[in-house]
Amino acid sequence: MSAGGHKTSAIPRPKDPTRAATRATERPDDTKFADFTRPIAREKQLVRGRAKRGVIALAATVITAALVAALFVLPVKAWLRQQDDIDRKQKELAALEQANAELTNEVSRLQTPEGIEEAAREEIGYVQRGEIRLTVLPAPPAPVTMPSGWPYDVVAQIVSVRTAESVDP
Repeated sequence: MSAGGHKTSAIPRPKDPTRAATRATERPDDTKFADFTRPIAREKQLVRGRAKRGVIALAATVITAALVAALFVLPVKAWLRQQDDIDRKQKELAALEQANAELTNEVSRLQTPEGIEEAAREEIGYVQRGEIRLTVLPAPPAPVTMPSGWPYDVVAQIVSVRTAESVDP
């Protein structure tokens, strides 16, 4: 290294008398960070050449981006997914609590004499003395007989679709 500082080009710099005066008033290079701020000699550099430094910089950028994704993006996505799961589970819990409340009301109703009698009538057909039990069967579906032809074919299709819908649920 020359007395005027490190060289960045092959062109010699003119001597600057004001720089020498300011250099004397500057802090000495014996500070803690002097080694980090002083340029590294070319023969001691680990990587020589701009292209290699660019590849290393690109690799460092990719590694940094991967670390940022691993430390921030992925946990946030997991947290959002967990929030969705919690919301869905809370809705299920609310539905189950409502069903439990209905079942509790039914149990308390069935523990009364009126509830027992009503349940016996519905489940096993219980009747008291003097009552007559009548069983009414549902009427069979009425046959749909329509003449063949334009408007009646469409109506017959509508009726068949509607009867199929009423049977399926």
